[in-house]
Amino acid sequence: MFSPFAQGFPPLPDGNSVDLGRLLMNMGLAVVWAFVASISFAVAISIGLRLFHALIPGLDEIGELKKGNMAVALVFATFIISLTAIVVAILLK
Repeated sequence: MFSPFAQGFPPLPDGNSVDLGRLLMNMGLAVVWAFVASISFAVAISIGLRLFHALIPGLDEIGELKKGNMAVALVFATFIISLTAIVVAILLK
């Protein structure tokens, strides 16, 4: 069975000393990166859903979802997951 922690954590540089400044900088950059990613996802998904609605003018997606139409739900979910994959690919480039 695969476990991401099976190999353990990487060793600390210079024995057991930790550079607090570098640690805080990395934590700050992680917070900034999370903020940038969340804004990017929100913008991309909202634009993508508007585009989806414009490409299929005769379909009321929300009304069909309220009726319990699983086909529309699957297409909608697949579209959102595809948008997410595109944003991740752009952010990691």
